[in-house]
Amino acid sequence: MPERVRPLLFIVYFFMLLLAGRLFQLQIVQHGKYATLAQGNHQRTETIPAPRGRIFDRNGTPIAANRIAVDLYYSGGPILFESRILAILGLERLPEVPEDEEEVVLAANLPDEWVPTLAELTAGQPNLRLEERIERYYPNPIAGPVIGYVQGPTRQELEEGYERGDLVGRAGLEAALEDTLRGRRGLKLVEVNVRGEVVREQVLAPPVPGQDVYLTLDLNLQHAAERALAEGLADLNAGRDKLNEPHEKVARGALVAVDPTSGEVLAMATAPAYDPNLFTRRPAPASEIRALQNDPALPLLNRAVQAYTPGSTFKAVTSSALLERRLVTPSTTYRCVPAITFGGQVRRNWSPRDMGPMTVEEALAYSCNTWYYQAVIEAGPTDAIDVIAARARELGLGEKTGLELAEKRGLVPDRAWKKERYGEPWYPGETLSVAIGQGAVLTTPAQIVRMLSTVATSGRQPELHLVRKVGDRLTRTTTRTVDGRYWQVLQQGLRKTVTEGTASFRMKDFPVPTAGKTGTAETPGKKAGYEHAWYMGYGPYPLESGEAPPLAVVAFFENAGEGSRVALPAVKKVMATYWDVPPAGQP
Repeated sequence: MPERVRPLLFIVYFFMLLLAGRLFQLQIVQHGKYATLAQGNHQRTETIPAPRGRIFDRNGTPIAANRIAVDLYYSGGPILFESRILAILGLERLPEVPEDEEEVVLAANLPDEWVPTLAELTAGQPNLRLEERIERYYPNPIAGPVIGYVQGPTRQELEEGYERGDLVGRAGLEAALEDTLRGRRGLKLVEVNVRGEVVREQVLAPPVPGQDVYLTLDLNLQHAAERALAEGLADLNAGRDKLNEPHEKVARGALVAVDPTSGEVLAMATAPAYDPNLFTRRPAPASEIRALQNDPALPLLNRAVQAYTPGSTFKAVTSSALLERRLVTPSTTYRCVPAITFGGQVRRNWSPRDMGPMTVEEALAYSCNTWYYQAVIEAGPTDAIDVIAARARELGLGEKTGLELAEKRGLVPDRAWKKERYGEPWYPGETLSVAIGQGAVLTTPAQIVRMLSTVATSGRQPELHLVRKVGDRLTRTTTRTVDGRYWQVLQQGLRKTVTEGTASFRMKDFPVPTAGKTGTAETPGKKAGYEHAWYMGYGPYPLESGEAPPLAVVAFFENAGEGSRVALPAVKKVMATYWDVPPAGQP
C-alpha cells in the first residue's frame, strides 16, 4: 500500500468508528428515550411530597396526623365532558381563573369514590389536573393556641425552598417544631403519553418523612384542664350575679399542670381556644377564620405564656426573699391589721377585721397584705425591692421557662429597671405593692408553676418542656439548683393555706394532701370583682411522701374575681383527674 494512502485510510477508519459509536449510543444506550419520543411520549421530573412528622401525647395517642387528599385544578378554557364533570362536582359552571393566577382549585378533598372516574374524564386534558397532597388533621385536637396549625407556604417561603402543597407550621407547637416536623421531598421521573396519561414512573430519590414527636402532655389530663377552664365560666358569672353585672360569654384564662420533679408539662390549656382542624379545611373557611382573628376574646392567644399581674401568688417569692436575706425569721411576728398608713396613703388588707399576730407561715396561709407591708417597711423598702427582685429571678421569674413555645419573659421590676425605663427613682411605696404581687411585676402562668415547683422540691428547678422525645430520642433538659435554707417554712405556709387558710373551705378535705396559694390581682381600670383570679397548688404534701405521683398546677382567669372561688376549683378538678379522686358524694 502506497505510503500516501495510509493517512486517508486512517481518516476513513476514524470516522467509521465514530459512526459506529454513535449508532451504539442511539440504538442501545438511549433506546428507551427515543422509543418514548417515537411513541409521542415525553418525560418530566416531579417532586414527591414528604409526610409531616406526626405528634403524639406521652402515651402514644395521636394528636396531629396526616392523610392523602386529592384536589382537581383547572387552568381555564373549554374542557371535554364538561357537563358530566360539573354534575359529579355539584357545580353549575366552570369558574373564572384570575389573571394573576395560573389555575384554581375546581374541587378540593375529592371523595375516594370520585377519583377513578375523574381521572378517566380529565386524562389528556391539559387544563385539568388531579393532584395528590398530604393533608394535616387532628384526630384528638387540643387547644389550638397550644398545638397550633399549618397552612400552605407564602410567596417568600416558596422562594426560600418550600413548594406548593407543602405544609408550614403557623402557631403553637406546629410552628415551634417546624424544623423537626418538616420532611424532605423526594424526586421521581414521570413518562406521559400524548394523551397526558402517565405511562411509567421511576422514583429517583424517595421522600424523607418529618420526625414524629411525642409530647409530655397526657391527653386525658389535657382534656380535663380544658374542661375545667370552660366550667370556670359558671363560677365567674356567679360572681357577676353578686355584683349585678352582666354575664361573660366566655372564660379567658389558662391552666398549666407539670411534674414538679422533671419539668414535664402534663397539661397546658388556654381559653377561649379554637379547633386546629378549622385551618386544614379546603377551601379555607375565610369567614370563620376572619371571625376568629377579630374576636375580642383573643382565642388565638396562648394565655399560658402571656404575662399578667400575679397577685398574692407572688407572696411566696417575697417570703423567700425576706427569709433568705434574714430580713425576717420564721418567728418574726407582725399583727395582721385591717390597714396601715405609709407615705400618706392608706393600704388595706383584704379582710376588714384584725386577724391577730402572724408569722410568715400564717401570713402566707391567710394572705395577709399588711404583714408584708410591715415586713418590707421594717427591712427598708427602697433597698428591699432589689432583694425581692433578685430572689424572684432566682426562682425563675423574669426569664423564659424552657418551653419550646414562644413565651413572654414577664417583668421583675427593680431600681435599675425604673431608672432605665422612666428615668425616675424608685419610690418606697412601690415596694409595698410589688411585695404582694401588684404594681409593675408581671408573670406568666408557666413561670408561676415553675416557681411553685422550685419551692415544692426545695430548690430543684428543671426547665419546663413539652417535648418528651423525637422519634426514639428522649429530650434532654437541664435542672439547676436554687440555694435556700427556708424551703420548709414556705412549704408549711402553703400547706396551711389549704388546711386553715384561704383555700381551706375547698381543699382541706381533699383525699390527697396538697399545699397551695390563692391570688386575687387588682387590674388597673377595673372595679372590685374584676380582678385576675389565680390559684397555684401542688401535691402530695410533702412531695417526697410518695403518696401519689407529684403534680403542680396553676390556674389563671382574667378579670374573674377571687382566686379561691374561680381558679381554685379548676385546679381541684385537674388534681382529681390526675389522682383519680371521685367527685364529692361518690364512693
